Amino acid sequence: MSSIPKDIRNNLCKFSGEDFAVIRVCSTKIQLYFMVIGFFVLLILFCCFLSALYFTEHLFHNSITDISVGIIWGYIVTNLYVLLLYTITPSLLPKKDRKKNKGIAKSIDLNISMALRISLVILLGTITAQPLNIFLLKPDSEAFAIDIRNLLTNDFRGWFITVIVIAIFLLPIYLKYSIRKLGEFYEMKSEIEKQIIEDNYRDFKKRYKLIIRDKISDYNKSVWENLMPFLTKLEQLNTTTYQKHFNEIKNELVKEKIEKYEYWANPPFRTIHKSETKNLLSEQDLLNHIYLETD
Repeated sequence: MSSIPKDIRNNLCKFSGEDFAVIRVCSTKIQLYFMVIGFFVLLILFCCFLSALYFTEHLFHNSITDISVGIIWGYIVTNLYVLLLYTITPSLLPKKDRKKNKGIAKSIDLNISMALRISLVILLGTITAQPLNIFLLKPDSEAFAIDIRNLLTNDFRGWFITVIVIAIFLLPIYLKYSIRKLGEFYEMKSEIEKQIIEDNYRDFKKRYKLIIRDKISDYNKSVWENLMPFLTKLEQLNTTTYQKHFNEIKNELVKEKIEKYEYWANPPFRTIHKSETKNLLSEQDLLNHIYLETD
């Protein structure tokens, strides 16, 4: 593959809204899917720009204002769309489902969440399509809102263009779901994200250990400084008592070995409880404990 097509493919993959560092190490088929998604994202950006440009032209009749509003509106809608597209991804990190009947509940939650996102995408597509209807079918229109209503009521071409624009908005969502079936990408991304979290958690535990150790060391030093005047006086009065207390304090104020206790078997994801092994004794052991044998 020549360098130019490869550069185009890489740039289109970046517009897909997914992690390009993971995409670039995947198979060519996976990259092709994300390239198509990136192409449709650019197409949506162009449609939003053209739609806003034509709409504002009817309001301001100023080229600079029209282009500025078109760019800003296209940027806002496209970023919102890419954000919605990014959320259409399987759960990559371990999580604990705390709900009863979790299979049914999870399915309902997923359906409601997906329905809301798809509805928003359809709404964005419908809004974007209406100025394009006027632009393509009635370029000399002056009654903008009335013409939109008339086109959708009396001209099937208005609905046809609207459906095409909505399809452009929905197709990347279908492609994102198709990538799940191919495997590789989300599995690789899951491993990378888990590794990042585990590395950061390991660094956190090291910092935690050093901070607590330093705090204990400072505390021990402070205690020694506060007690030394009293120990010095005690030494002058009673050497034996002084030595006894000195040894007790010395044994008490030692460097502690600090380790963060984990309540979970898979920190930091905290989805699996530690299994507690209990050594259950027999009934006879209980009786022997209660009625101790005497010599």
